[in-house]
Amino acid sequence: MPGKLEEIERIAVQHRGQKPSVDQPSGDRDFAVRDQIVERIRRIAGKDSIKRIAPIQHHGDHQEQDIVFDMGDSSFMATVRYNNALTEGRVARLRREPKRC
Repeated sequence: MPGKLEEIERIAVQHRGQKPSVDQPSGDRDFAVRDQIVERIRRIAGKDSIKRIAPIQHHGDHQEQDIVFDMGDSSFMATVRYNNALTEGRVARLRREPKRC
């Protein structure tokens, strides 16, 4: 399991999307990077491992999102950091999440 945790910590995704077209308003965001990161965590930790995906929160110069997943008998929280354009994302922090009764 420690090898899988290290693999999750090293997740980093870069997406070179198209510029918004005239038909697509600039307010719509492309979540391809987020989807790729979630899918990689799911592949490493297990098919039904993802328990909660928090909404993306804006922090000025970047955006963050928490993803809670189970691996083995333990729960973990991965904090994913994105650039404001959501074209780059990486797991910034991985920590054990205490079990709730």
